[in-house]
Amino acid sequence: MTNPRYDGKPLLRLVELWVLWVIGEIEPEDVTRLTEMEPHLRSTWSLEGTWHEMIEEMLQLSPAMSEELRAMWQRNLETARQQSVPAPAEMFSQSIADQIAGDAS
Repeated sequence: MTNPRYDGKPLLRLVELWVLWVIGEIEPEDVTRLTEMEPHLRSTWSLEGTWHEMIEEMLQLSPAMSEELRAMWQRNLETARQQSVPAPAEMFSQSIADQIAGDAS
C-alpha cells in the first residue's frame, strides 16, 4: 500500500528519514536499506558521498541544520516529558521534512 502523502514528492520520505537519522531515531533497517541505495542515488543524482550527505547536498542544507534539528528535538522531548505525552519522532520528521523539502520533493 502506498501513502498518498508521498504522491508526486519522491524526496519527501528520504528527507523524513534524514531527519530521523539526524535526531538519532532512525530504525537500523532503514539505515541498511538507505546504505544499499547509495550507488543508485549517486547515479541518479550525480553526487558523491553517503545517502545523508547526498540529501544534504541535494537540498543545499547548511552545516548547522543538523545541530539545530537535534536541539529542536531535545526541546520537544523535554516539553513532552513535562506534559506526560509522547513525542513521536515520525511526526517530528514529517513536520521538518515538509518545511525542508518544500517544492524540491
